[in-house]
Amino acid sequence: KSYDDAGFLDVGDLKVVVSCDGIVENLVKNAPLLAGYYSVLVNVNDVVAKGARPLGFVSVISSSSSRVRKKVSEGIRDGLEKYGIRLLKGHLHPDTSYDAVDAAAIGVARNILPSTDAKAGDSLIVAVDLAGKYDSKGWLKTFDSTTMKSSQEVLHRLSSMIEIAERKLGHAARDISGPGIIGTVAMLCESSNVGAKIDLEKVPKPNDMCLEDWLMAYPGIGFVISTRQPTACLHLLQCSKLSAAAVGEITSNEKIWLSYRKRQELFFDLKHQSVFGVAR
Repeated sequence: KSYDDAGFLDVGDLKVVVSCDGIVENLVKNAPLLAGYYSVLVNVNDVVAKGARPLGFVSVISSSSSRVRKKVSEGIRDGLEKYGIRLLKGHLHPDTSYDAVDAAAIGVARNILPSTDAKAGDSLIVAVDLAGKYDSKGWLKTFDSTTMKSSQEVLHRLSSMIEIAERKLGHAARDISGPGIIGTVAMLCESSNVGAKIDLEKVPKPNDMCLEDWLMAYPGIGFVISTRQPTACLHLLQCSKLSAAAVGEITSNEKIWLSYRKRQELFFDLKHQSVFGVAR
């Protein structure tokens, strides 16, 4: 099985990497500009997490509201400008009974950081851009670290993942997405049939946020990496202005253990549970 951020195939000497995502309807209805922007961000992060340079974008906007369609389109435009990628194709459904934006991004890589190759004994790194602001809209908790930055600043922060992949410094990686930092680690482990031990006190965190909110937040730029070369990875990540730390290790027992202030608890048993909702 493979539950990866993106799919990829060989074309000559390069890997073509493709990701697709949909944005939850509640966000499209209530914050269509942000939904359009995030439809670019989430797909770009998925592609970059694999070590690819994002190049192009396609989208489908579905809404009977002209206001929603306009705002989603403006958000997509802002995202494309931020990440320096081209709109290759867009499609519009103007007569639906729902509001949605679904999209895909394509990029190219010289080497891939899959989600499926984390190995027992690897160091587990969390890397996040902490220069941002936290917001909570009901169940949706976000940490925006991109809208206030220039395109050059954002792309510089993403560049380290591409370099880690090209220098073959990591075994596996994922972008930190909806399930938050620990949920994303669990996704990485389930994809690789491994487990992890995580020291929550080592996780990079904004000083003004409580740990609970931070662990459930969706950061604008964030990655988890499984590697046998943590020093080299941390150097590249920190040089690109990401806050990065080795927070634990990959284990062979398919269990996610969390420790905090000398207390340890089992968070997830992947032999009996699935982050992806697959029946066990």
